[in-house]
Amino acid sequence: MANVTIIVPIYNAEKYLAETLDSILAQTYHDWVCLLVNDGSTDYSQNIIEEYCKIDIRFRGLQKENEKTVDFTRRYALQHVSTEWVINIDADDYVEPLYLEKLVRRQSETGADAVVPQLIGCVNELEGNSYYTPLQSFDKSQVISGKDACLMTLGGWGISANVMLYRRKLAKDEYFGPYMNSDEYSQRLIVFQAAKVVFSDAEYRYRNNIGTSRKVSVRMFDRTLVDMQLEQFVYENFPDRDDKIKALAWQRLFNLIYLTADYHIHKYEFSKDEQEKAQAILRRSYKALNRKTARTVAPVQALMLTHSFPLFSVLATLYVRYKRSRGGKFYYR
Repeated sequence: MANVTIIVPIYNAEKYLAETLDSILAQTYHDWVCLLVNDGSTDYSQNIIEEYCKIDIRFRGLQKENEKTVDFTRRYALQHVSTEWVINIDADDYVEPLYLEKLVRRQSETGADAVVPQLIGCVNELEGNSYYTPLQSFDKSQVISGKDACLMTLGGWGISANVMLYRRKLAKDEYFGPYMNSDEYSQRLIVFQAAKVVFSDAEYRYRNNIGTSRKVSVRMFDRTLVDMQLEQFVYENFPDRDDKIKALAWQRLFNLIYLTADYHIHKYEFSKDEQEKAQAILRRSYKALNRKTARTVAPVQALMLTHSFPLFSVLATLYVRYKRSRGGKFYYR
């Protein structure tokens, strides 16, 4: 019986999917099963899934309706998991041949509940290294609690909890949310539950397509709702960590400014219903912002919060247009 289940959520991933699955096939550790979850793809992805299921019986195809969130796809896959250990691999990423072997060995040596790999972020294609998470200078020999590991993910992903090897029992159905980027919240909850977390030099190459244009979608405004969840999580579990509270307040403010501006810049690309939904989300986030904390982390930008939401929207749009005209680059945090 397999010891590790690999979950690969797939939505219109035909461009890179075969490369990803080849990297799984090349693993030196063989005791795995891989769930290929087709989340309503409309491209050639299903054909690729069927091809690899024929190549190796350890690949198992699942199909579901698209729910526009990778979180629900992973939750669906977890309902079909019978192994003790689970790991997520995205359909456009790549893992080194020793990846699983290194992670499993590290867990066996330490008895840990989760093992965090070395994520290498690559700009567009896998040949160009862009950044390391954790940093290359990070001491991977340390053993820490899930609570301390979770702290490393707040205010930025200091470690790559999204792609860690973890015990199946750590993932509860209620952790997984309906928003486009709900995994920003759920994966932190999973690592938070671990009694012991360790690290490995197993390499996971993440294809970070920041050089391509972002698809404008009303779903992108979900980010502000997840920001609210994360901020509440920190207030409840780390009330004495003023640094983390301020980091998330800064993140919330800047995400709201840029998303509000992008709404007005792309407003007429949305239907009337989508416009109403986006405005409701942005207004809700605006009202829920902690003005006092925002002023301490970004005093100039926080001045926008002293006005009504309509005026805030105008000021945010003018601010973002100005920053971009000066060559400023931005991707949501």
